[in-house]
Amino acid sequence: MTRRWDLAVLEEYIRTLNSNKHWILSTVDSVSHSLLIYQYHKSLARDAFAVYKVEHDPDGIKMFTGAMMMGTDDEFENAKLASEANLIAAINMTRNTFDMFAQLVNALAVPQPLCIEHCTISKVRDGLPEGALKAEITRVTRLPWFRYLSGFSNTIKHRQLVSHEPSSKHHECTGEYLGGGAQVAAFEHQGRKFKSYWVQEVLEGTVEIHNEIVTLGITLNEWCLHSAHAMGSKR
Repeated sequence: MTRRWDLAVLEEYIRTLNSNKHWILSTVDSVSHSLLIYQYHKSLARDAFAVYKVEHDPDGIKMFTGAMMMGTDDEFENAKLASEANLIAAINMTRNTFDMFAQLVNALAVPQPLCIEHCTISKVRDGLPEGALKAEITRVTRLPWFRYLSGFSNTIKHRQLVSHEPSSKHHECTGEYLGGGAQVAAFEHQGRKFKSYWVQEVLEGTVEIHNEIVTLGITLNEWCLHSAHAMGSKR
């Protein structure tokens, strides 16, 4: 079960600061709102075909017919569009939230804060002193799904990656049937090659990385509490 990021604790610490408190508090609100928007798009992407399948294709047969792939069914085309649009939105929102979170870390924990224009999660990570916060950000930014979502978010600006193919796929390890229809094409970004996935697999990747944002938030809270204790002991 994912732990909860208590934003009230973070906001209480921010209110003790002497400068930039209002801007930092507004950034906390932005991060919180972005996490909610992600949930919205994730749910829509997940459920895009649900109503169609119940009403028109309960056995999952028509999804793979030539007629459907040629776009002769308007409702199917609408379901495809909803799936694609909300998947892209969920990925972009997840990735963008990391850079919003980076603004918080930059303002609160980086000894020599970066300019806002140059503030990314990787640059903030490199500017942090050694400790639990830097270690956790380093761990997350090295995760395969984080790298995948970052690469996707940059690549989708230049080429289409989501397609709907009349094919099927099974899990590499378990052999479990993963369904068919909506795929994300393989792509390459900054020298890294990323293989093709089904939309459901990519959505599961966004859930994993979304949960990691919460984990990083909890770690930032712990850093703030330690910092507050250290300041209190010096008084």
